Amino acid sequence: MKKFIQHIYTVIALLVVSSTVFAQQIPLYSQYYFNKFIYNPALTGHSGQTEANIFGRNQYTGIDGFQTAGASVSGQVSDGKVGLGLYAINDANFLQTQNSVYGNYAYNIKMSETNTLSLGFGLGVLNNRFNTENIIATNPDDPAVRLLNNRPGAIIDASIGMNLKADKFQFGLSVPQFLGSSQEFTDQQQASLLFNMQNHLMIMTSYDIVVSDDLMIQPLFLYKNTKNAPGQFDINVIADWMNRGWLGAGYRDGYGATLMGGIRIADKLRFGYSYDWSMGDYSQALGGAHEVLLGITLNQTKDAKPSKEEMDKLRMELAKKQSEDNKDQAKKIEELENKLNQVEASKRQKDTVYIVQKVVTNNVPTPTEAKPEKHTDPRPTKPTNDSKDQNVSGDFIVVAGSFSEEANATKYFNQLVNKGLSPYMYYSKTTRVYYVHLGRFYFKEEARSFASDKSTGTMKLWVKTLR
Repeated sequence: MKKFIQHIYTVIALLVVSSTVFAQQIPLYSQYYFNKFIYNPALTGHSGQTEANIFGRNQYTGIDGFQTAGASVSGQVSDGKVGLGLYAINDANFLQTQNSVYGNYAYNIKMSETNTLSLGFGLGVLNNRFNTENIIATNPDDPAVRLLNNRPGAIIDASIGMNLKADKFQFGLSVPQFLGSSQEFTDQQQASLLFNMQNHLMIMTSYDIVVSDDLMIQPLFLYKNTKNAPGQFDINVIADWMNRGWLGAGYRDGYGATLMGGIRIADKLRFGYSYDWSMGDYSQALGGAHEVLLGITLNQTKDAKPSKEEMDKLRMELAKKQSEDNKDQAKKIEELENKLNQVEASKRQKDTVYIVQKVVTNNVPTPTEAKPEKHTDPRPTKPTNDSKDQNVSGDFIVVAGSFSEEANATKYFNQLVNKGLSPYMYYSKTTRVYYVHLGRFYFKEEARSFASDKSTGTMKLWVKTLR
């Protein structure tokens, strides 16, 4: 009996060393940029799209037995108020293997136009087993090995989380393995061993840096901590070209560095790969880590349609304008009525229609009819910033050229003037670029049509969104 107890202590010591080396009971992987809801249920469906992902990781290539594989699907329902997700993971770390399946629920509370508070809950089923085939015993009939070879059955687990989105900044807090459930391994001699699921504390925060219409850079910080193990943090920076792919780099405290990248195919498929370089005294023996990700977008996000409050506000604006007698005002009211009908007819279109609600009292032509006053003087003209020009408005401009230097933009501006065109100059403080364009429009489709009609072999026009 004394020898049996010694064997139990030996196994427990191995488990303690294992938990100290790998720090966490939560599965480890690097490309959680696409599966954040696995770590925090409040982030379920936050992309706004219905997405499915599968991923696999070969940890410590110098040692056999450290692999993680999983699959996930998530999306939103109830006009984005509710996020639903499901994921399954198989995680093996040489001495122990865990299989788990979780279902997540998130509720999004819109606090303002840019601020959202999300609360999440996950409920799952887990099963742990010891990999006794990796235990070398001098006696194959050692009772400790037989004990660990038993199957205790599945246990119920839960996770909770919250996330605050304040414009481009996000801060999330979650507690995986919230219930702290235990599995008991018992043999016929009534010897037993408890495997306890520890509560984890995870903090995730990020900030979206919008560089252009299709490029976003996101610094991402993740901190993980649990009882009887040191805390660990990740720092990542991901540059994401929305319609092309992504590149990223990261550092994991106490482990090493990560480099990741991926491509998007036809706006639906994505393939990602990452490699981790382990650091420290045993890095050469342990080796690195390969991880692959394959994902698909099952539906495209549609731009938000105007709310009932916005539609009512537009109707009230029309009623107010109908009381004015000015002939030009009457023309403007008719234009607003037409645009309101277009909004109602295009609620389900991909591009959201924005209506300019303010009506100018002076005689100003409509955006679709607006033609800048042509320059009759062929001499070079100094352009002005069109943000100060009362004769142009709307969120879409038809760009003829973009320049980082004002002098080059001015030169091109004058070339268009000498060709008989009526250009404008727009300077973006965000991109620090000067745009020479041929007018603003309220509607993207009108801008696209204008660009298509006016483009020539030597002048290719394109549409830029200002909002």
